[in-house]
Amino acid sequence: MADKLQKRLDMVSLRRAGYYARQLWPFLKPQWFQVLLVIAGMLSYAAGYGMRIAVIKPFFELVADPNAEITSDMQDVVQRFGPYAALLFGGAVLMAIGTFLKHYYEGWVKASTVINLQREVVSRLLTQPMAFFNKERRGALMSRIGGNTRAAGQLVQILLDAFLAHPITIIAVLAVLLYTSPLLTLFTFIVFPIVLLPVVMFAGKIRRATHKKYQKMEASGQFFHQLLDGIRVVKSYRLENAQREEFKRVSEEVFQRDRKVSRYKGSSRFGVEISYNTLMAAALLGAGMVMTTVWFEEMGGLALFAQYFAGLIFLYDPARKIGHTLNGVQESTAGLDRVFELMDRQPELRDKDGAIDAPHTFETIEFDHLHFQYTKDRPVLRDITFQVKRGQMIAFVGGSGMGKSTLMDLIPRFYDPTAGAIKVDGVDMREFKIESWLRNIAIVSQDTFLFNATVRENIMVGRPEATEEEVIKAAQAAHIWAEIQGMPKGLDSKLGERGVAISGGQRQRIAIARAFLRHSPILLLDEATSSLDTQSEREVQKALDELIHECTVFAVAHRLSTIRGADVILVLNEGRIVERGNHDELMQLNGAYASAYRLQHGENATAEAA
Repeated sequence: MADKLQKRLDMVSLRRAGYYARQLWPFLKPQWFQVLLVIAGMLSYAAGYGMRIAVIKPFFELVADPNAEITSDMQDVVQRFGPYAALLFGGAVLMAIGTFLKHYYEGWVKASTVINLQREVVSRLLTQPMAFFNKERRGALMSRIGGNTRAAGQLVQILLDAFLAHPITIIAVLAVLLYTSPLLTLFTFIVFPIVLLPVVMFAGKIRRATHKKYQKMEASGQFFHQLLDGIRVVKSYRLENAQREEFKRVSEEVFQRDRKVSRYKGSSRFGVEISYNTLMAAALLGAGMVMTTVWFEEMGGLALFAQYFAGLIFLYDPARKIGHTLNGVQESTAGLDRVFELMDRQPELRDKDGAIDAPHTFETIEFDHLHFQYTKDRPVLRDITFQVKRGQMIAFVGGSGMGKSTLMDLIPRFYDPTAGAIKVDGVDMREFKIESWLRNIAIVSQDTFLFNATVRENIMVGRPEATEEEVIKAAQAAHIWAEIQGMPKGLDSKLGERGVAISGGQRQRIAIARAFLRHSPILLLDEATSSLDTQSEREVQKALDELIHECTVFAVAHRLSTIRGADVILVLNEGRIVERGNHDELMQLNGAYASAYRLQHGENATAEAA
């Protein structure tokens, strides 16, 4: 019997709700004073709610008193009925005050809890390595941060309502009923749990269906993210109808899951309504059967039974709401499952015990028999070995998918090598604190990301404490200062989302100004000019030539002419180094690099002649 009860409790998710209540407590705790005000509102409302019942019996007795004289004297009427009217009015005032306190501060507590949780989720997300973001779907992550975290607010409201507000109101009503008739109230204690049976019956189904609904909602979020990111492709290839059909399919799956949840919730609520009202009908029928008996008058007569049945009617509303809000436990905990999966995830890359600060200056960086693979049996880098001296420029070239970008991602420790090591002056890079190592690195990539902020704020990402003079010098060094001065508000001009308000070349040079401001000894250039037109490339290349000075540079370049001055060029094929040397040495070798360079040079010459 105990095991069955435990299973039923699990189905209702009371234990799970308790677990998540403990999980949410750190985010709820800062609002403890507002929670107390919510509870004060509940108590005020419950007191007023009970006071409305307490006047029924004495009012009936007064009206039915055979010794009372009928009078038209207004003063006498006020004296007889005034106390009960005052009691009703006082109850109404208490309910009004309680309603305001509960709803206002409950909304405050819900919103604050959700915001605090979202901040922590974002904080946890930011600790995850790049591998996590490459594997996870962005739309699903957006859904968890947005929609799923709002389930925390729903659960807070449920906990306050189902486990405090409604029970407090029920206790107030039961107190009046006990005062009215302890014997009749015993009947209430016996039949009341029957009302919750439909909740128990459908709880597990609601939870499972809701969990699947959230999964489909994440797929819907992923669709929106993909649509907005790829809107140029959609428009240029006239894929509007295909996208409409795809969203129709995705949204239909969400609708079907939502419909199933609604069906289970509706069935549960139907059961609560029918069971409670059936019990009320049975109680009224029983009362009617004993009205002609002596026992009926001995119990207190019509006045007592009128107050008792009024109490049952008043008990109905909070009892019904408890059943309904318990259904909400299934939905809120299913949503929070997805959030706390993210919260409980430990970052794969983190500082080891005893990690040390990385040196800001160094003599050599050594890649020692490096191997890497994203998944088992699919190696990306194989036995990569070379050494870089401070101030050198190393360029990686090769076809698409040969491992160039992966090798670049290993330098800032976005990933750790599967085997081998990257050593700085003989010390394995994994011995350093990740944050201190990243301070040594500035990155300028092909896909330049700018925040929806001002020019100044985007440049100062490189060093938030920089002065305006330093920001201007960085912009001048990046050959972008003259164009910034021509913008409506100069450094305070807004760039729009992803820097949409400026050209690709300008975006790249702002990113280079950001790197200038950082003053990092290591610079990563990942095809920084490959998507630019000839004029923009020349401007960006001038800025890069300034930036490269006194940095140790790792570069990936599609246009081989941009890395002719590299000290060492490594040619990658199938994750291995197949050629190495400077430009002149590789041209004399007459291998893959020489062939690619001559092919590009020939194409450029043809284009210029045309």
